[in-house]
Amino acid sequence: LKIENGDAYALGFHLLSAFPYVVTDLGTGASEADIATARARDQVPEWIRLYEGKRVALTGFMMPLQFENGVCRKFVMMRDTNTCCYGATPNMNDYVVVEMKGKGITPIADVPVELVGTFRIEEKFEGGYQVSLFVMDGEKFLGAKKAGAGGGR
Repeated sequence: LKIENGDAYALGFHLLSAFPYVVTDLGTGASEADIATARARDQVPEWIRLYEGKRVALTGFMMPLQFENGVCRKFVMMRDTNTCCYGATPNMNDYVVVEMKGKGITPIADVPVELVGTFRIEEKFEGGYQVSLFVMDGEKFLGAKKAGAGGGR
């Protein structure tokens, strides 16, 4: 684990996306028994679990999900623009669902952005469909990532 931005660990999609993750839910034609068996199987490697509950600095591409008064409180940080903007179906470990604390932020499109917050592994299902694997409580939005400053891929 490498410390960056004060007391936050540097975390990027080069780590988050570096393992195979198989979704088993109603969308894949699985039965309730298959889903229960799959949920009991831990697919997340220990080297990702090291970040569980820790304050991290994450870089990725932002896709807003929820606006209030011109600011965004809930968004997805994506590995790249192919998954956020061009319709390719992302792998479950190619994105992190973020909820910002406070009033929210002004979204920035098409460039990598960086934020600091608490990272959690949360295999969340809604109506039999998996909707998240990784989540983050956003604390501080650092804006556009400077070129050559490490990257999140």
